[in-house]
Amino acid sequence: MKKIILSMALLAGMTIVACSNDDDKKSTTSGCVTCDSYSMNGTTIPEFELCRDDFETQAQYDSAVQAGNMLTDCN
Repeated sequence: MKKIILSMALLAGMTIVACSNDDDKKSTTSGCVTCDSYSMNGTTIPEFELCRDDFETQAQYDSAVQAGNMLTDCN
């Protein structure tokens, strides 16, 4: 019985660690990304750049890149 409980706890711990590592891979840690131009409601939005240095935190930068990717391709 102790082995089963220990195994379950170990599996749960490994799952949490594995999921947190996926988040690290998604973030862009430095530099700038360029987002392609796009049209919205008949208005063309020109190509724009998002740079890490323009944001106070990495989370803010990651959110901005994610929002940009919802509208167009940012790479």
